[in-house]
Amino acid sequence: MKNLNIGDTILRCRKEKGITQEQLSNMVGVSAGAVCKWETGNSFPDIELLSPLARALNISLDELLSFNSKLLEDDVINIKKKLSEVFIQEGYDAGYEECKGLLNEYPNSVYLKLTIAELIQMYSMMYADKSEKLFKPKMECALKLLDQIVTIKDAKYMSQALFSIASIQMMLENYDESEKALKELLTSSSIDPMTIYPMLLQRQGKNDEANVQGENMLLSHIIQSTSMLATIANISISTQNYENAQIYIDAIRKIQSLFNVGLHSGDYNLCKLYIKRGQLDCAAKYFKIYVEGVISTEYDYSNNKFFKDVQLEVAAEGQKSVRKKTYQSYIDDSALNVLKGLKDYEEGIRLLKANLY
Repeated sequence: MKNLNIGDTILRCRKEKGITQEQLSNMVGVSAGAVCKWETGNSFPDIELLSPLARALNISLDELLSFNSKLLEDDVINIKKKLSEVFIQEGYDAGYEECKGLLNEYPNSVYLKLTIAELIQMYSMMYADKSEKLFKPKMECALKLLDQIVTIKDAKYMSQALFSIASIQMMLENYDESEKALKELLTSSSIDPMTIYPMLLQRQGKNDEANVQGENMLLSHIIQSTSMLATIANISISTQNYENAQIYIDAIRKIQSLFNVGLHSGDYNLCKLYIKRGQLDCAAKYFKIYVEGVISTEYDYSNNKFFKDVQLEVAAEGQKSVRKKTYQSYIDDSALNVLKGLKDYEEGIRLLKANLY
């Protein structure tokens, strides 16, 4: 029975249910000390207690005894690729149902829970009906999975889970909860080891690996930097400090142009800024520039001189599908209606429609 990891399962399920060792002990008729010994692996429950334990924890005997196959990280990575294909090719609801099935099949895999929560969030942009009635439950499902990881304080995945919680809570406009998760993240992980890892690899003579890690880190920091510039620009726009906003948006455009990243979001932000300022001809001009730029952007980084070794999780065909959904979102963007009739805008819309099929 020692190889069944019953203690780990009891601890995880007890914490997920939010009950104490004493409460569990009362439910199955043993002492709190006995429960403690089970969870630490110092002893194991008698056979006649297994069914009462499973009922108390609201799990099956198979789960209690860890009869489900244990997933390795490589297994989860492969599952993630397959799930991404389902989301992209069959739609959000099909992907969501597939995720639920896998969670039932592998309820003990912490990494799978993290992966599925992130996929539910990432592909939410594909969800056609963003109404609260349909959209919010999906995000709450992701939050539940992430909260389970945080509750059991899994050191390997806790920081990533907290970051995702903060992101989803912000999407749901639960700003206090988002701030709470970020503050917990700051106290639990103040140092990012990846900032020096490429340097270590280089000094070990592992140049190829160091180069890949360095390119990925550089790309990550560029994306974070442009995101912060966009946030500051939006703050300036909200206070009608349009000149200051343009400084930050121009910085985004220069970074994206230099590194050939970002799908020309800086051009689109500039278009929106000109709409705010009532300069509609300029807005239409930059909308067209944006459209031409995003259509001409390749689906991977293989020809990017800075990031040629960066591998995207979603293959080119999947990227095409996602890109088309992005095109459709701009065609349907009501905020751009003020540009209708202007030559550059109409040409931009024509280009988007031509690349939908």
